[in-house]
Amino acid sequence: MAIAIAVSAQGYGAEAAFDYRAQKTGHIVIKPSSGQEFLNMLAELSQTRGPISLIKVFSHSYPRGIIMTNWSGFYDEPGPNDTKKAAYVSDLSYHIKNGNIRFSGNSQILLFGCDLGGNFSVRLSAATGGIVVASSGGTYPEIAGGRETGVFITTDQWEVYKAGSYSYSAGKRLRAW
Repeated sequence: MAIAIAVSAQGYGAEAAFDYRAQKTGHIVIKPSSGQEFLNMLAELSQTRGPISLIKVFSHSYPRGIIMTNWSGFYDEPGPNDTKKAAYVSDLSYHIKNGNIRFSGNSQILLFGCDLGGNFSVRLSAATGGIVVASSGGTYPEIAGGRETGVFITTDQWEVYKAGSYSYSAGKRLRAW
């Protein structure tokens, strides 16, 4: 049976908001503070619970990838200040090829952080062979009645990538829960 995971990225601030959002999804919640820890958690879950069908990531981010603790995040490629705790899409590809991390057919990764449309999402969708949805601009939660509605709004567009290629725009609103 395939599993759904919600990621609350730790180590760069707003952890309480990310924790809240991840819990609201009703999925298995993980709270990695580094890219290496993120991949280890995915490996553990996919080996013990089943292949991954859905991941929702709540994080700070920028075009290079998901920000966690001090240059220790999950990125498209190495940067000059990265620590040994950072991980890259190529590391994920390695784990997938070796069977350590398993994705189901038609898996989806929804990235609710800012500015992840482009190279990062192209590489991530190619590595998993699935769908990645990411914003090409800033993102923020919709608020109604003083509460988050579960919808995230982008300042540009939600972009859908399939198996390493841009596919289409999904508009300005994306439901997280």
